[in-house]
Amino acid sequence: MKRTKKSGFSLLEVIAAVVILAVVAAATVATVAPMRAKSEEKLAEQESATLNSMSQTYFLETGAFPRSVSDLVTEGYLSNTTQADQDRITSIRRNYTYTRTTGTFTKR
Repeated sequence: MKRTKKSGFSLLEVIAAVVILAVVAAATVATVAPMRAKSEEKLAEQESATLNSMSQTYFLETGAFPRSVSDLVTEGYLSNTTQADQDRITSIRRNYTYTRTTGTFTKR
């Protein structure tokens, strides 16, 4: 009986390829996760700096710090027209503490 050669991969080759892909995927996730947390921290610092800048500008223009985020919205410093804008304002209220006496926003 003559054996015919079939083309394709053996089960062992397929399992080896899957194992290699799993190791690469695990290494990628382990590398990306800390970078994402760091980028979220940087984004929060930038957001805080932006809000503090808006508060200082409000102070220079009116002579008093805003009473709350609502004053920044009312005076046009923060847009409130789209759903994304409204979500951002809600996020600011939830994630930042505002000190009216100094006009500063800090991350909670």
